[in-house]
Amino acid sequence: MKRKMMVFMLTAVLAGSMLAGCGSGDKSAEPSGETTQEIAENSTKDQPGSKSGGYVYRVGFINIDDADMNCYPAMLNFVADVESEEFARAVGADSVEVLTADSELNVEKQMTNVENMLTRGIDMLFLIGVDTEANSTAVEACNNEGIPVYQLGTDASSGEYKFIGWDEETLGKMQGEWCVENLPENSNICYLEGTPGREAAVKRKAGFEDAIAKREDLNLLSSQTGEFSTETAMQVTEDWIQKFDNDIDCIVACDNLMTLGASQAINAAGLRDDIINIGIIGNRGDAQMIKDGDLTAGIYVYWPNIGTLAAEIARQTYLGEGEQVDERSSIEIFPMTMDNCEELLDQYEPEQDS
Repeated sequence: MKRKMMVFMLTAVLAGSMLAGCGSGDKSAEPSGETTQEIAENSTKDQPGSKSGGYVYRVGFINIDDADMNCYPAMLNFVADVESEEFARAVGADSVEVLTADSELNVEKQMTNVENMLTRGIDMLFLIGVDTEANSTAVEACNNEGIPVYQLGTDASSGEYKFIGWDEETLGKMQGEWCVENLPENSNICYLEGTPGREAAVKRKAGFEDAIAKREDLNLLSSQTGEFSTETAMQVTEDWIQKFDNDIDCIVACDNLMTLGASQAINAAGLRDDIINIGIIGNRGDAQMIKDGDLTAGIYVYWPNIGTLAAEIARQTYLGEGEQVDERSSIEIFPMTMDNCEELLDQYEPEQDS
């Protein structure tokens, strides 16, 4: 097959592993909330559920990993909105403070963070969780204290909570739909899965396979885990190239870190113009590749919007409208191409004046 389509590659900047999970970020703008240690040290200052300083409301936000370049900016957005004077006026408080904590991808630390916040006294909890089972323990602890809890980007297997994020199957389905609409006849696809058993990995692959089933001529040549890792994805792609040689027409990865690894392997093999690489676009850094003609298309998932949506839901909860919040609230995700790249960036990531 004669192929002249551009390679689709992604930089590992803002969207991805939680798009798998979440990456590593610039923490120059620290949240004004307290660290896990500070929460523990101050746990005796207020009784659980009390409001200090008059009408001070407290919200808990536990991040999966502050070194993550997807989740950390979402937390910053949340803190900025909830601790604003406008938010306090809207909910009738003198002020609202956000207690933040970092689980550092550790389930035990996540539970310690939850316990410390419940001891200190919070009105609601927003949690970017480490895994489904650990999330359930956190959710049930909040349920026992009568604290509303919202899961951000990840679900729990039990307990009462509401979800804020996007639909993982839809993300995979949108990648598959791009393949259905654009790949040449009889194309062979290699698919980079996420970490086995992870909710995002399972659902994205299911959505992708469901979409490409609409074209019987598309062949899933191989599907292997890239572990939501640039290095692992690069190694797997190198192995594919050595094994299948010119039979690969397209490589699809379900997060940007793995897409970067695939792209590095493709470029090193001199196959940049022969293999189409499809993945995720998370920010202007990724999108620049589309504007430069290096990327064909991608699914645009801007994680910081989750923090903004969560802040709005916190406002609704304080105003007694929590019951009206949908069980699952989703940010929008979009296919991005050269045609709509600037429009989407202007809407969600306007350039800042220097």
